[in-house]
Amino acid sequence: MTNSKSTKTTAANVGRRQFLSAAGAAAITLPFIRRSGAAGLDKIRMASWSPRLAEQANIYVSEEKGFFKEQGLEMEWIPGQGSGDALKNVIAGNGDIAFAGPEAILFAADKGSKLKAVYDIYPTNVFNVFAVKSKQIITPQDLKGKKVGVISMASGTRYNLATILALNGMSERDVELVALGLNAAPAILEGKVDAMASTDSILYGMQASGLGAVDVIWARDYLNSSTDLFVVEEKDFEPKKDLFTRFLRAYRKGLEYTLKNQDEAVAITSKVAIDGKDPARVAASMKLRLLCSQNATTRKYGLGWIDVAPLQESAKLYKDAGFIKNDIDMSAIATNDLVKKL
Repeated sequence: MTNSKSTKTTAANVGRRQFLSAAGAAAITLPFIRRSGAAGLDKIRMASWSPRLAEQANIYVSEEKGFFKEQGLEMEWIPGQGSGDALKNVIAGNGDIAFAGPEAILFAADKGSKLKAVYDIYPTNVFNVFAVKSKQIITPQDLKGKKVGVISMASGTRYNLATILALNGMSERDVELVALGLNAAPAILEGKVDAMASTDSILYGMQASGLGAVDVIWARDYLNSSTDLFVVEEKDFEPKKDLFTRFLRAYRKGLEYTLKNQDEAVAITSKVAIDGKDPARVAASMKLRLLCSQNATTRKYGLGWIDVAPLQESAKLYKDAGFIKNDIDMSAIATNDLVKKL
């Protein structure tokens, strides 16, 4: 939900991350879905913004506990390097459903791609800008004239930084952007940048590695839009509606199980995630994502429910900032039709 602060500042000239019902009946009525999975299961390819990370614990739980198989599915993970990658894989036909951020949706829609966002994975914005205490960067205004690190120039870290600046009367011209990649800690500790645009999990990882105390500016305090959603191509929405619904049902069952059985989920994740060696860090990363998987809207309507209003506000911000050229109607892209079936 958009908070009062972002509502008050929307009028400013403004400038966000960087990546199924009735299974048995579907096998009979939807013969076009190739049954290429193991033991005759329908394969669904999930194009992710990342490799397998600890923060996606509930997906590994769905696999380990057989929730995908219950829905007649075999899930294939297609890794990527950012939300743009995930969406490109789906548009190119290499994946069926993308795990991607709103910024990728807006950029693709601006270029003419016809998409449907079908489930809000993380309805709370997890992006931030932080600085070590000695820098005394406490408010967005304190960023003016400073060097600010981002993961990459095409990442959600950059676009959420731009949103924070825009909603406080500034733009990217007021700071110096420095692309640092994921291993940004050395540049921060050596003073090569004054602040870093990141996510909650990136910040946690750096602090766990000895970064120390920081001041944090949270993007959600200015625009609390989604961090990631599941997205499909519009042309596939109706023909593959049952396939997508079964996938979402298995995904959400894993999330619900993880929320109730977090120790077991950590053990499962530690066997799968590339960053799963330290159970304590796995637990912390997982808990951050469990928190942002829920908000007031999902508690009212159910996990995965998409609130269109903050997504529409994001679209306006991107247009006003010049990131996209066209007006994007998010109510035509986002749908809760499948969530209602879960």
